Amino acid sequence: MIAINRKTFLKLLCVSAVGTPVLPLLGADHDQLCGDRVGWARLKTSSPYWMRHSGSDPVLMNFFKEETTLNIDPAWYAADVNDLVELCKYPFLFSQGIGMIGEPAPRNNIAEYLRRGGFLFVDACCHPKVTPDFDEFLRQQIEFFSRTLPEARVVSLPTTHEIYSCHFQIPGGKPPHSFMAGIYDARKARHGLYGIMVGERMVGVISLCGLQCGWDHVTNNAGTSPPGHEQACMRMLVNIYIWAMMQGG
Repeated sequence: MIAINRKTFLKLLCVSAVGTPVLPLLGADHDQLCGDRVGWARLKTSSPYWMRHSGSDPVLMNFFKEETTLNIDPAWYAADVNDLVELCKYPFLFSQGIGMIGEPAPRNNIAEYLRRGGFLFVDACCHPKVTPDFDEFLRQQIEFFSRTLPEARVVSLPTTHEIYSCHFQIPGGKPPHSFMAGIYDARKARHGLYGIMVGERMVGVISLCGLQCGWDHVTNNAGTSPPGHEQACMRMLVNIYIWAMMQGG
């Protein structure tokens, strides 16, 4: 896999080899996404859950290949939070949560990664063992950024935000939620996506949706998901990824 940061990735935006349009960007220039292979990486932390559901990540990568023209690596990678150089190899990092990171060095690494143009997606697993309280989970993530990246602010994204329509049209601008044992939880469902903003640039997204639990159900479904839920979760993730690539470094 070619290691690139997000700013370099954006320089590789182009039209496809056969000259047909690929993924249209927002804005007037209508540049296209394609080119060098990019990798899907998980943020490796001290949490015992940092690689939860990783065995199903190739399912997500295959969905990318089928539904977009992004040349994404079918493997998944680990980017250690203690190694800034390793983090900066990837334009997009997935994390189970960063609220429990207390040591100064890894906290500073995440802040520097975002300042350099990286994008972080945080998604809370729906299992109560992993995320016992979703409101508390959100509070911990917000507190992390207020301490570590004080210039950042966390905002609730409106249902009209283009992250819900930049590739797939997400019905009603409401992200899909995975529920433990398929039992609806209104406290969880009321949460949309939260953007991590530095000035006018979105440097990350916080989700309480359990999108990862959704794409994991493609291979490990115990009959607890409604029909089409797995694809809905992957469509939302594709939109988040593409939105991240469109933001610039």
